[in-house]
Amino acid sequence: MNQGKKLYNNWIFKLVILNGLVFFLQNFLDDRSYLTLYLGLTPAFVLEKGFIWQFFSYMFLHGDFFHIFLNMYALLLFGIPVAQVWGEKKFLFYYFFTGLGAGITIFVINTFFVKSGYYIPTIGASGAVFGLLLAFGLLFPETELLLFFILPIKAKYLIFLYGGIEFYSLITSGGSTHISHVGHLGGLFFGFLFFLINHNKKENLAKTLPFNLKKNKKKKNLRVVSTSKKRTSLLDLYKKIKTESLEALSDDEFQELNYYKIMYEDEDDFFCPEELGLKKEKCLGCSSLEKCLLKDLD
Repeated sequence: MNQGKKLYNNWIFKLVILNGLVFFLQNFLDDRSYLTLYLGLTPAFVLEKGFIWQFFSYMFLHGDFFHIFLNMYALLLFGIPVAQVWGEKKFLFYYFFTGLGAGITIFVINTFFVKSGYYIPTIGASGAVFGLLLAFGLLFPETELLLFFILPIKAKYLIFLYGGIEFYSLITSGGSTHISHVGHLGGLFFGFLFFLINHNKKENLAKTLPFNLKKNKKKKNLRVVSTSKKRTSLLDLYKKIKTESLEALSDDEFQELNYYKIMYEDEDDFFCPEELGLKKEKCLGCSSLEKCLLKDLD
């Protein structure tokens, strides 16, 4: 299997290409801005003309090159690792869930609280991108990012920083600005709602959040269960590759394998005097088993 082809032949890059094509149509073939009028999210058109598709279509339009560049850069930066953990189906659902949620937030606020916003179209994927920022921060809380390409900051703190900036900007501007702070906050809110819904379905939100939700003792038990499940899953992938081939992996399994490689790539190298033998209790109980499995697959 060509891993490079596998990486680029996914929905994240398809979304980037689609946004790029729409941006080209906007700026080079649509001199009267019909696309913005019909596809941008305008509350007046939704209520008075029934343009309900605008809750979805507004995400694919952008105002200028700087606007689309930042959104697509963030989509690649946050989207690729999130999709590697979740798989593309769950990633796509989350992306559009937060994007639609941001659109609903924009519609409600601009209709009932911002007088001029009722007639002004909102465009851009920023709401969904802020949702991805939240997901990345919860799934990879200790990962360091460069704020403004200069200052290092952990992902878990970046969520609160950007959320605070957007909330402050919304309050001080009163909603009268060309930047949709409401949409950004809507994406964050619906992203957090997504995690809460999954938590209510008995998925362990606690293991992804960068702060404590439960007592330390319970949190420790959750970590043990989580590690055990990861080890079992990686063992299944390892056995499938060894008995069949790498090409036998499904798309989701391949993305999961990439997730494990990212998770363990920064760990210190080790030397094992034993040949890898999965039937040995010594190997199955070894704390470095995951690293050993991945090294054997290289």
